Amino acid sequence: MKLLRQLFDSFSWKLAYRDARPQWKSLFLYTSAVIAGVAALVAILSFRNDVLLTVEDQSRELLGADLEIESSEPFNDTITAFIDSIGGSDASAVEFNSMVIFGDGGQTRLSQVRAIEGPFPLYGTIETEPVEAAAEYRETNGALLEKSAMEQYGLMPGDSILVGNRSIPIRGALLSVPGEAAAFSLIGPRVYVPRHLLEGTGLLDRGSRVEYKEYFRFDDPQMTEDVVAALRPIARENRVGFDTVEERKEDFDEIVSNLSRFLGLIAFIALLLGGLGVASAIYVYIKRKSQMVATLRCIGMPSEKILASIAIQIAALGLIGAVTGTLIGLVIQSYLPALFTDFLPFSIVQSISVQAIALGLFTGVLISVAFSLLPLAGVSSVSPMLTLRSSEFSPVKSLSPKVKYSFAGITLAILIVVIGSLTENFLVAAVFTFSILFFASLLWVIAGLLMAAVKGLRLKSFSYVWRQGTANLFRPNNQTAMLMTTLGMGMLLIGTLYLSQEMLLQRINVEFGDDTPDLVLYDIQSDQNEGMNRIIEDEGARILQNVPIISMRLERWKNRPVAEVRADTTVDVRGWALRRDYRVTYRDHLTDAETILEGEWIGEGDGFNSLVPVSIADQIDDDLQVEIGDTLTFNVQGVPVDTYVASIREVDFQRPEPNFFVVFPVNVLEAAPQFFATLVRTTGESQSPAIQQAAVRQYPNVSAIDISVAIRSIREFLDKISMAIEFMALFSILTGFIVLASSISISRKQRSRESVLLRTLGAVKSQVSKIQTIEYALLGLLASLTGLILALGASWALAYFWFDLAFVPDFLSLFVISMLITAAAVIIGWSGSRHIFKSSPIEVLRNETITT
Repeated sequence: MKLLRQLFDSFSWKLAYRDARPQWKSLFLYTSAVIAGVAALVAILSFRNDVLLTVEDQSRELLGADLEIESSEPFNDTITAFIDSIGGSDASAVEFNSMVIFGDGGQTRLSQVRAIEGPFPLYGTIETEPVEAAAEYRETNGALLEKSAMEQYGLMPGDSILVGNRSIPIRGALLSVPGEAAAFSLIGPRVYVPRHLLEGTGLLDRGSRVEYKEYFRFDDPQMTEDVVAALRPIARENRVGFDTVEERKEDFDEIVSNLSRFLGLIAFIALLLGGLGVASAIYVYIKRKSQMVATLRCIGMPSEKILASIAIQIAALGLIGAVTGTLIGLVIQSYLPALFTDFLPFSIVQSISVQAIALGLFTGVLISVAFSLLPLAGVSSVSPMLTLRSSEFSPVKSLSPKVKYSFAGITLAILIVVIGSLTENFLVAAVFTFSILFFASLLWVIAGLLMAAVKGLRLKSFSYVWRQGTANLFRPNNQTAMLMTTLGMGMLLIGTLYLSQEMLLQRINVEFGDDTPDLVLYDIQSDQNEGMNRIIEDEGARILQNVPIISMRLERWKNRPVAEVRADTTVDVRGWALRRDYRVTYRDHLTDAETILEGEWIGEGDGFNSLVPVSIADQIDDDLQVEIGDTLTFNVQGVPVDTYVASIREVDFQRPEPNFFVVFPVNVLEAAPQFFATLVRTTGESQSPAIQQAAVRQYPNVSAIDISVAIRSIREFLDKISMAIEFMALFSILTGFIVLASSISISRKQRSRESVLLRTLGAVKSQVSKIQTIEYALLGLLASLTGLILALGASWALAYFWFDLAFVPDFLSLFVISMLITAAAVIIGWSGSRHIFKSSPIEVLRNETITT
C-alpha cells in the first residue's frame, strides 16, 4: 500500500523526471526493443481486422452468388426439377482441367477452363485488360486468358488458343475473379470461354472430369435460407454439393483467424524477446543506480519512494515504446497486403483498428513492466551501507528465492493472459509460453556453451588484437548471452523455415530421378489407351507405368448399409471415407511406394462374383475403422462387389505416380468401365511438348501434367509463403540488433575507458578499431551459430521423423545468412562507438565522466 501511495505522489513523479532528463536517450534505448514487437503485433492485428471487415463487406463476392449448386455429373431429373421449381438459375458454369495450345508456337499446358453461361459473377466483377473484355468475351465468342500465361507465351488480344479442337480468339488478359486468389493460378492458367463453344469439342465426352455449377441470386436473405433448407435433403440423397455466402464467409473467417494467430504468435516472439532485452537493460540500469539509491537512503528517503520513481520511469518508457511501436505498426499495416495478396481472393480495404491499437499499447506497457518486476524489486534491497562498500551490487542476487519465484510466476501469468487474448485459447497460450521459454532456455544454454568454448581457446599464438577482441566479449555489462539468445531466436525461426522449405523441394527432387516420370497423362479411355501408347512410343519416350483406374462407391461397411452406418452416432467412422468416390486400380504386385504393414498381399482374385481380397492404405485405415478380415462392399457402376481386407499397406503418396487407397487383385475388375493413367519418361526437351500436342489434337479429353512445371509451381508457392513468414521472423532479428545497440550503450563507459587506456599506452587507432571489429564480428557470428545449431536440430528432426529423408542442409546458404548477420552486427557496433575516434583520449575521458 505504501508503494501504491508513492506512485501517485507528486514528488515521486518529479524525482523520476529529474533523474531521467539528463539520460533520456539511454533510457529510451533500453525500451526500444519493445518497439519492434509492438509494431509487428499492431500490424498483424490491424491486418486481421482489415481482412475480416473486407470479408464482411464483400461476402457475396467471395462466392459470386447467393447460392451455388455443384455436381461432378450433369444434374439428374430430381435436381433439375428442384432448380426449375425455384425459378431456374441466373448463371451456370462448366469447369474442368484440359490441355490448351497457346498461339502459333504450339506450346501446351494443363489449364483450368471455365465455360460460362449467363452474367457470372452475379456479385462483383471480373477484372481484365482491357476492361471491356470482361463484358464482351461471351458476346464475341472469345476467351479470357490468365495474364501470367499471356506474358509467358508472348500472346496479345487477337491471338488464338486451341481448346479441344476449337480455336478461340483471346479478347483480354484475366487479372482477378471474385472468390479466387491469384495463387489459384499456380495449378494452371485460368481460361474463361462462353459455354456454347464447348459443343463439338469432345471435352465433355466420357472420361472428362467436369464440375457442373448453377448460380442463384435472391433479393431476400430469407429466400436463401428457405431454398437451402429445402435443398439440403435432396442434395444429400443425390450426392450434389452446394455452397452459400455464409458458409464461404465462415471458411474465410477461420482461415484468416488461423493465419493471423500464427503470425501474431511470431510477432509476439519478437515482443517477448524485446521484453527480455528490457529486463536485461533495466537490470544494468538499476545496478548503475545502486550508489545513487544508497545515497538517497542515507539522507532519509524511503525505499518505497525511490522504487516508485524508478517504476514510473519504466512505465513511462514502456508507454513511449508502445506508442512508437503502434505508429510504426500502422505504417507496416499498409504494406502487409502486398505480402498476402496472392493468397486472398479479394482486395483488402484498409482501416484503423481501435481494438488493435488498444491491445498493442496495453501489451507493450504490460510486457515492459512485467519483465522489469524482478530487477525492480531489487531496489528495495539497496542498503545505505552500500555507499561505503566497493563491492558490486546485484539487484536480483540480493533477493530471496521466495521473492524471485513469486515475481517470475507473476511474469509468466501476465504472458499467458496476453497470449490468451491473442489466440482466444488460454491452453494454447500456456503451451506456447512454456515452449518459447524452453527454446529460449536452450538458446541461453547454447550461448553459454559457445562462450565457454571461446573463453577456453588457447589464443597465445594469435596477435594481440585478436586476444583483446575476444576478451571484450566477457566485459562486465556486455550482455553477450542475452544478445546471442535474442538474435539466435530470429535465426532459429528463419533457419528452420528455410531448411524445411528446402526439404520439401528435396522430397520432390529425390523422386525425380532417371527412373521416375517427368510426364503424366490421365483420363485415357480404354479405346484410346492403345493409340495414346503408340503416340508416346513414336516420339521415342519410355512408358514407365500404364495404370488402369476404376471409379466406385462404398455400398456396405461390415455388412451394414453405408446410410445406416452414417446415421449411427456410436460408430466412429469418418463420414468422408464412407461417401467419397474411390478410384482404385488392380495389379498383381506392390510398387516401390508401398510396404505391407499387416496381413498378406494377394495379387490374384477368383473372379468378379467371389469374395475379393483387397489391400487398404494405412492413410485411410483409421478413418474407415477396418481391420484384417473386415468386409466392404463396393458399387462398381451399379454392380456390387464383395471384398474383405486382406492387407494394410503403408503408401508414400508424395511420389509422382498414381497411388491408391484401395488396390484390387487381377482377374476381377478387367471388364469394368475404366480409364488409364500413363507415366512417361522423356529423353529430350522436345518430346514432352510433342506428346502433349499430339494428345490434345487426337484425344481432347486426355490431360497431361508436366512434372517440371509442377515442381516450379510448388517452388513458387513455397517461396511466396516463406517470404511472408520470413518477414515476420525478421522482427526477431531486428529485436536482437536493438539489444545489441542497447548493449553497446550500456557498456559504453567501460569500452571508452578501455580505448582511452589503450591509446594512452601507445595503441594506434587502427589497433583499437581492429579490436572492436573483432569483438562485434564474434558477437554476430556466435549469435548466428546459437540459432543455427537449434535450427539444424529442429530441421534434422523434421527430416527424420516427418519427411523420412537423409538430412543434407545447404551449408552455403546458411553461411551467407550468418555472414550477413555478422556484417550487420559490425555496422551497428561501429555506429555506437565512432565517438571514441573523433576526439583525443583526454576529451573522451572527460565527456564520459560528465555524462555518467
